Amino acid sequence: MMPHEDWDDPSPTPQPPSRHLPTVPTTTWAKQVRQIVIHRWQPEPLPEPVVDVDLPNLSAIERSAEVISYTCRRFEYWLSPQGTLREWFKFNLRLAFGLAVPALLVAPLVTLALQQFNTWIDLITRTTSNLVLVPLSVLLVVGLICGLISIGKSILTMRLRHQQHQRDPYSY
Repeated sequence: MMPHEDWDDPSPTPQPPSRHLPTVPTTTWAKQVRQIVIHRWQPEPLPEPVVDVDLPNLSAIERSAEVISYTCRRFEYWLSPQGTLREWFKFNLRLAFGLAVPALLVAPLVTLALQQFNTWIDLITRTTSNLVLVPLSVLLVVGLICGLISIGKSILTMRLRHQQHQRDPYSY
């Protein structure tokens, strides 16, 4: 037997398979959302509200509007002078628009598609039921006709037998 070079070479001892755990992605969806929030979250300190210097010169409606505006700005400044409340409101408003606009644009299309799908399913159901019922009704009609013919034949044969067995009174 001839020696074969590949078979005769001592091969290195096989190493057991290394036990590497599958790599976990460094960024999960929660981390990505957190990065987006951190990127978008930029509160700015609010300036302290001041009364308009032209307040005495304004008309009654303008003065009322200015007083209400000043009161709202003062209340906001009292709640959150660093601007976090305003930033929270802006962020949630962006999020609401980001979810509402696609929902309002896509939801009617999805609804229309589902209604059309429902119509198609209804038509298919009616068509298949007609395809099943028509042959069954044809078989029923053919069966009824065959039954009537059979009953008619049996009545005719019974009459013919009855007439053959009947004696003619004058043929004694």
